[in-house]
Amino acid sequence: MAGKPDVVVVGAGVMGCSAAYWLSKEGYKVLTLEKEAVAAGASGMSAAHWLAVGRSAREVLQDGWLTELGWLSCKLHQELACVLPQESGIDIGYREHPAIQPAFSMEEVESLKPQLSASKRDDPSVRWLEGQALWEVEPRLNRHVLGGLAYRQAQVLAYQFVLALVEAAERRGMELRHGKVVGLLGSDGQVTGVQLRHGETVATETVVLAMGPWSQRAEAWLGLKVPVYPVRGQLLELRVPDPQLQASLSYNDMYLVHKADGTTLAGATYEPDSGFADRPTAAGLEAVMNAALQMAPSLEEAQVASHISGLRPASGDALPLIGPIPGWQGVYMVSGHDRHGMELSLISTRIVTDLIVKGHSPVPIEMFDPARFGSME
Repeated sequence: MAGKPDVVVVGAGVMGCSAAYWLSKEGYKVLTLEKEAVAAGASGMSAAHWLAVGRSAREVLQDGWLTELGWLSCKLHQELACVLPQESGIDIGYREHPAIQPAFSMEEVESLKPQLSASKRDDPSVRWLEGQALWEVEPRLNRHVLGGLAYRQAQVLAYQFVLALVEAAERRGMELRHGKVVGLLGSDGQVTGVQLRHGETVATETVVLAMGPWSQRAEAWLGLKVPVYPVRGQLLELRVPDPQLQASLSYNDMYLVHKADGTTLAGATYEPDSGFADRPTAAGLEAVMNAALQMAPSLEEAQVASHISGLRPASGDALPLIGPIPGWQGVYMVSGHDRHGMELSLISTRIVTDLIVKGHSPVPIEMFDPARFGSME
């Protein structure tokens, strides 16, 4: 890269690469620094499926802050479904398909069924199904199910999606380099660069910190509390004999989803006490398999092709950190999305890009203020 970059992005997971994509599209000279490899963590291992495509269905399935951000991000994913493969030459495996949230007890029926009344008026794709109607949508669904909420869902191939963002950004001049950032440089409250391990520095006036579960390491640089911690998630890649799953299934925070590359993913555990241990465990395998077989008992004939795990970045109050860092003009953070990173990557980084380019966000972000946890003093 000739001359200093306009923006340095720290981290090449889905957040960092999405930020690099939007910023390069705006004409900024972007340098992305990554200490390992593109999508080396949870971003490359994600099932990369998100909840309902229809807005009404999303309002049934989600609450509060996630509803609006999820809807906006889903629209961006839909818009990029054709654009990004053309810009990058990479098939991201985007597709929309049926999804079912089953109920196996009357308590679960009573918690799901009443939520439909408002949505059915606006979105006929959201339905309550029972018996044969459910099995026509997904023949492998457990026959002991009492009913299920059916809606539309979308997905991408996680690793290919991140690679496509990188390739599209590189075609616009973004540079990707290996490097571990260990600090920020500044003068009179304005960031002037980043410091790398072994003493190298890179001059810039804008920095986007997209460090995932390692975001807390920036506390010492920023003088700000950053309570973002790793949550291990384990999943299985299954080889399923035909017929393949026609719908994705979701139950008790576990899922089954058939991917565009022919694989079926089952997951995922939620282990907030994992620390930075990202190795899969026998207990994780058992938990995922038990959940998969409860949803679709016929998967007993499937073979486990791989057992993988990744570390998601969760915040201290379960809300992401999106926005500028006080006391550091030109420094922004995007982190703490926990399970929703792939889903919300495009809108979260679009927000940061608009803050850099236009000075304001397209949506209210006060609740995501990185400064809400206070200073380190």
